[in-house]
This record gives sequence, C-alpha cells and structure tokens, in this order.
Amino acid sequence: MKPYICTAIKDKTRGSKMSEKRVVRRSVAIALGIVCILLIAGIGGAMAYHTMVINDKNTAYDSYASSHSHTNSGFNTLNQTYQDYFGTHSHTNSEYDLLQSTYNNYVSTHNHTNAVYNTLQTNFTNYVGNHSYTNEQYTNLQNQVTDLNDTVNLAKSIVWVNDQTISQPANSYTGWTLSANYAGYVSVWVQTSTTTNTYVRVIWSAYGINYDQQITVGTGGTAVFPILPCSDIEIRVGNVNLLTGATETVTIPYYY
Repeated sequence: MKPYICTAIKDKTRGSKMSEKRVVRRSVAIALGIVCILLIAGIGGAMAYHTMVINDKNTAYDSYASSHSHTNSGFNTLNQTYQDYFGTHSHTNSEYDLLQSTYNNYVSTHNHTNAVYNTLQTNFTNYVGNHSYTNEQYTNLQNQVTDLNDTVNLAKSIVWVNDQTISQPANSYTGWTLSANYAGYVSVWVQTSTTTNTYVRVIWSAYGINYDQQITVGTGGTAVFPILPCSDIEIRVGNVNLLTGATETVTIPYYY
C-alpha cells in the first residue's frame, strides 16, 4: 500500500508545480501585452505630433513662398539692375589710384599738428573772450541798429518850431536858420494866416547844390521841402501884401 501512496503524492506534487508554472507564464504574457500596448500608443502619439509639426512647417513654408516668390523675368530684371549699377559705378585700378593719390595730397596739405591746433584753439578762445558782449551791451547795439534803420527810412523826426504865432509887415517875412545832420525833408505847416498871400520859402546850399524854393499856402496849408545835411538852412514864412501885414501860426517838423 505504501508504494501507491507515495506515487500518488508525487503525482499530486508534480501537478501542483505545473499549475504554478502556467500561472506565472500567463502573468508574464499579460504584462508583456500591456507593455506592447503602451509602446504602440506612445509611438502613435509621437507620430501624430511629428506629423502635426511637419504640416505646420509646410503651411508656413507655402505661405512664405507664395509671398516671396519671383518669376524668372523678375529675377532677370533684378540681375540686370545689379549689372547696370556696377557697370556705372565701377572704377578701374588707375581711377582708384588717382582718387587715392588725390586724397593723400589733400590730407598732406590740410593736416595740422597738435601745436597748430592748440594755437588755433587759443586764438579762438582769446577772440571770443575779447569780443563777448553782455546782455546790456547787446541791447545797446540792437538799439543803435534800430536807430540807424529808422534814420535810413526817414522814420525819425524833430519839431523845430512848435505852434508859434508870428507877425510881419506888408511884403515881409519871418525866418529861422536851422541845421540838419541827416538828409531828409522839412514840412512847414501854416496852421492859420490872416492873408491869402502867405508863402513858405526854404533856402540851403550843400554838396554843390544851391536849393531855393518858394510855395504859396494861402490862409493855411503845408509845404514840404527836401534837405541835405547842412548847417545853414533858412526857412521863411511871409506875405506879398502891398499895404497890410499878416499874422500866422506855424509848426515846422524835420524828418530824417
């Protein structure tokens, strides 16, 4: 009986080990299957990503090419323009040497040493220091310029006789002797007169000119006379009445 029992135990043990091996193999197969699935999923995702990137690059390239493309005629035009430019701007070696020589000659005759430069700088500084002006001096100079411009344009005036009443006998006159430093004109205004025979006369001699003019103004009026710089200008206001004298009111401004 014992041998049969041992054999049965051995058979049972062998069967148990075979069952365990089958379980292990099945677990390994399942694990390998999961790994394969994960690998396939990863590869598929990577391929999809790279496909998307490639498509984006192709789209960008197509867009760039469509906006920057040039036909053969366009390229030929650019090339011809390039050739024309260099054809008109190129220089031979002799021309370049001539330009270089001219440049060297200019530099050799126009360069300055530091000492020369310092002397020029010192002279400039001294000049500025000796010729600078304060605001007050500048204002005075500006006023002088304005005054001279007014003189040139006869925009200045002096009243020689102001609202003066004078009287003289028949066929006589009242006179004033005046001087002028600038060329200009004198305006004799007889505001009122008691006779219609009133006249104004101006006499002067300067620069070889002997001036003598008489203008009738009646009972009132203005007579204008040109004058040159002169120290002896005679202005007369009188009447040509035969029997009676006259009385006048006179104003005489001088414009220069």
